[in-house]
Amino acid sequence: MNARFLRWLYLALALLLLTPTASALAHGEPVIVVDPSVAAAGGTIVVTGTEMEPGEVFSLVLENASTSIALGEATAEGEGEEGGFAVSLVLPADLPAGFYTLRAFTEEGESAIADLTVTAAAAQADAGPATAQEPSGEQHVLDRSKPVGQVAGVAVLALGSVFLGVWLIRRT
Repeated sequence: MNARFLRWLYLALALLLLTPTASALAHGEPVIVVDPSVAAAGGTIVVTGTEMEPGEVFSLVLENASTSIALGEATAEGEGEEGGFAVSLVLPADLPAGFYTLRAFTEEGESAIADLTVTAAAAQADAGPATAQEPSGEQHVLDRSKPVGQVAGVAVLALGSVFLGVWLIRRT
């Protein structure tokens, strides 16, 4: 490296080191968690919010591409700058199964989201016994046999390719 390049490099590093930086400790973004993250329509979920200012009122809405359902409100409680809430909600019994986003938001524009998967209502579930396939200790037998015509066709093509290759090599 030449000396001129090194001078510019040292100057750039010195400017970076001398640049004042400030860190602001502020209230973080609100966070919500849904438990359980997979629930049946008509079932109960618990929404827990953290990183909130005490006294903030959050509207809770369940949304997907075609539906928006207001589930209620929750008020953050706590002391100091850290607050939160925990609220138990009952999902509508006629809620279609699918993937949803639970959104908690304030009138001031703060918001948080969490994913929720809704399954069919318990009354719509199959009443039969639940079954599970148990693994067996038997070895798997794979049938890899091919029809005779298919094997003969591949052999004829391979032999034809060999004869064509030999003929082309002798021709040149």
